[in-house]
Amino acid sequence: LLVIALNVIGILAIGSAKQSVQSKQILGMAVGLIAMLVIAFLDYSRLLKLAWIGYLFVIVTLILVHFFGRSANGAARWLDLGFFDLQPSETAKILLILFYAQFIMKYKEKFNTFKILLLCVVLMLPAIILVYKEPNLSTTILYCIIFCVLMFVGGLNYKIIGGVLAVVVPSLAIAFYLVMQPGQQLIENYQLTRILAWLNPEKYADAEAYQQLNSVMAIGSGQLWGKGLNNNVIASVKNGNFISEPETDFIFAVIGEEMGFLGACIVILLPMLIALE
Repeated sequence: LLVIALNVIGILAIGSAKQSVQSKQILGMAVGLIAMLVIAFLDYSRLLKLAWIGYLFVIVTLILVHFFGRSANGAARWLDLGFFDLQPSETAKILLILFYAQFIMKYKEKFNTFKILLLCVVLMLPAIILVYKEPNLSTTILYCIIFCVLMFVGGLNYKIIGGVLAVVVPSLAIAFYLVMQPGQQLIENYQLTRILAWLNPEKYADAEAYQQLNSVMAIGSGQLWGKGLNNNVIASVKNGNFISEPETDFIFAVIGEEMGFLGACIVILLPMLIALE
């Protein structure tokens, strides 16, 4: 019921943001619910036996993106399958977690040995490199975080964690310092600009931080109850086209503006309740 409630809110919000894609969202909910029910009746231990197939699916689809991927905004991240687009970097998040759950469980007794830990790193590297090459820096960072969490939950020895942190933390600090230097070649200039715009949005208000600042304005303008879904209010950030493609990454801005503070809180609360279940 919590999942259905969150989906319904998503359908209503996306329909208000861009009516033409609402039907695709409804179809996605229907297919997702059917898949959820089918999987719920299956023995999870049998599904985990397919972990290697899932891993190979991740790597193969990420490779296919580089050769046949559909490009948008300077990045190739989607496979056009006709009736829907597949974004392998998103499905990989789930499949890699399942794969490592099975892998760590299988080698639990030897998990803290050099051989197994090295194998864990080696198996993760292809996905990280392929996603970075799309390019998709934010998802690459997220993959690294997911991997670290998996290792921690899997029972990584605290001595190893301490040793890794002693190396990684100073290394990240140095890398961040180098990235901020003029003429650096560690990341692309547009990626650096996005980081700077995130740290200091007011300085990039007319460029990279334009959508970010406008989304904050939209959420704040919704006040307590919001302006209402599918409204025709002239003083609307969404209606004024101050947020490009609001139906995608910035859908929460639409929720904040049209459903208000209460609607935004419900959207935050529902995933928390799902996680607690």
